[in-house]
Amino acid sequence: MYKRNFLEAAGRFGINFTDTIELDGFQNFVFLGKRESINVILRIAHSTHRSKDITLAEIEFISYLADSGMTVSKALLSNQGEYAEIIEHADNCFIATAFEFAPGRRAEICIESDIFYERIGRFTGKMHKLSKQFSPIHKRYDWNDNAAITKFHNYVPFEILQQKLELITSQIQSLSRDRDSFGLIHGDISPGNYLNHEDHPSIIDFDQCEYSWFASEIATSIFHETPIPFIITDANRRKTITKRFFLNFFQGYSKENILSRSSLNAIPLFINLRQAIVIGLIYRSSDMGNFDNWSDWNKEALTFYINNIKNDIPYIDLDFTSL
Repeated sequence: MYKRNFLEAAGRFGINFTDTIELDGFQNFVFLGKRESINVILRIAHSTHRSKDITLAEIEFISYLADSGMTVSKALLSNQGEYAEIIEHADNCFIATAFEFAPGRRAEICIESDIFYERIGRFTGKMHKLSKQFSPIHKRYDWNDNAAITKFHNYVPFEILQQKLELITSQIQSLSRDRDSFGLIHGDISPGNYLNHEDHPSIIDFDQCEYSWFASEIATSIFHETPIPFIITDANRRKTITKRFFLNFFQGYSKENILSRSSLNAIPLFINLRQAIVIGLIYRSSDMGNFDNWSDWNKEALTFYINNIKNDIPYIDLDFTSL
């Protein structure tokens, strides 16, 4: 991203660019800065990733949740009174937004407390319950319009993986799609997107919110909270870790929203979808020609995901309806 675009975006939101720190952003440029001595987050996305209308739909959902009493990082207005600013330079177009800064540290996979996981589940359940009554002006996309799915064939050159994704999406399409199972979800509730402040979670980054099954949301959390065998080689220990997360998460979830047995039964299918999406994103964003020089974790993770999808091996062999 050109420095000129960053400076213009920061200026439009009244952010002091001299104190700004660039943070890790997978699909966006993300910065921590100050506006009138208050910490804020500045996010800049290329227009090929998110249009202004899609961005405004995300902000509308966040505002709805905040107005309903949920603790989320609200979007901030620019100096011109806009939630999303268009930054154009040469042939490039970016969408800039700013958000309240959320307190807390990045959560670590599989080691946080039971009460923390229970509170994440409760947040998720309340969000899904509220989603059932949400009638937005701006519309987010459906799950199968996610670019990670629609462009999978462009990213991943192996026909067997392309066919497996088509089978997974076909099976998902056959699921019941009713008000109690399907709605607008966060799309990426995972350790990278929740912070821990004294065992109170802050869920951040709604950039992936989409219309999908509520079970998909839970599957995504399970997927990212279950370490790959490269980290935990003992299969029983992996199951124990997943059970602890899920049982605490779902205990909290069930205090806010009811999910049917058939929805829980679909969790492994959505975990497979998540694996395929991650495979596609790795191929899209990584230097595949330099695979030998990747970190051992990255090489093992990609190999593990591909082997699971190709050979129909469960990511984690658990029946979530009986836990």
